[in-house]
Amino acid sequence: MNKKQLVSKMSQDLGIPQTQCKLQLEQIIATIHQALCEGEKVYIPQFGTFELRFHLPKNGRNPQTGEVIEIDGFNQPSFKVSNHLKMQLNP
Repeated sequence: MNKKQLVSKMSQDLGIPQTQCKLQLEQIIATIHQALCEGEKVYIPQFGTFELRFHLPKNGRNPQTGEVIEIDGFNQPSFKVSNHLKMQLNP
């Protein structure tokens, strides 16, 4: 399901116009994005948790020259599924 299909499904289920559903979905995504940029976790009960995971710096190699290079540490967004959702998907 892509974003357009999700908006359409939300519109049908809620009985409101697709334009209003699209604005609400975009606001939810923007709020999650902003929270992650500020280093916060976003916990949605019975669904899961969005959070940042920091990957430590490490050494790598340039495959063409064999030169050792340092790869900087970075934040990786991640999503952890709640146990409730896991149980619903795997009865």
